[in-house]
Amino acid sequence: MKKAILLDVSAIMYRAYFSLMNMTNAKGEPTGALFGFTNMFLSLCEEYEPDYIVAAFDNKRESLKRTEKYSEYKSQRKPMPEDLLFQLPLIEKVLDGFGVKKYKVEGHEADDVLGTLAKKYSSEGIKAVVVTGDKDLSQIVEDGICIALLGKGEGKSRTKLISTEEDVLEQLGVRPKMIPDLFGLIGDSSDGIPGVRKVGEKKAIPMLEK
Repeated sequence: MKKAILLDVSAIMYRAYFSLMNMTNAKGEPTGALFGFTNMFLSLCEEYEPDYIVAAFDNKRESLKRTEKYSEYKSQRKPMPEDLLFQLPLIEKVLDGFGVKKYKVEGHEADDVLGTLAKKYSSEGIKAVVVTGDKDLSQIVEDGICIALLGKGEGKSRTKLISTEEDVLEQLGVRPKMIPDLFGLIGDSSDGIPGVRKVGEKKAIPMLEK
């Protein structure tokens, strides 16, 4: 079976940025995110040996359709740091150099694009591996679609592969189709979603099981 790697560019470059914040070139320009992203890209190619690679980019919070429905969505997040913003065009050049197709859809986040592309590849008989740091994206896991979680790998692997419902159950305590309900109940502080008062995982998971 052919294989496609789908990259969450923001997740990879932010992780690289915070790991290598003090790295600069001879001109004093920041290069840590660029270096870390490129290393991760090459490692993923070596580990997964994909037939296809695509990359998805986020849009500004203000332009998202979710923000129209809920104005507090991700309102607590700070703008992209200037030294990371400087490196973004260089990261795009790396992807262009490898012939990676880039996707950025107005009004939608990278997660939305990745989920849509994963379904498309899977329907064509191509295994889709979504590389991300967001464990809630595990809701799309099914036969032909898996999630490679950044920073969770063991041994030489840079990612932890979540490829079955049982893997999702072990990771989050619920099956993929219940993940939206889980985060609806417990909230998601990283996205500014409050959830139900006094309901955490210990209460939410038994409720969903029933």
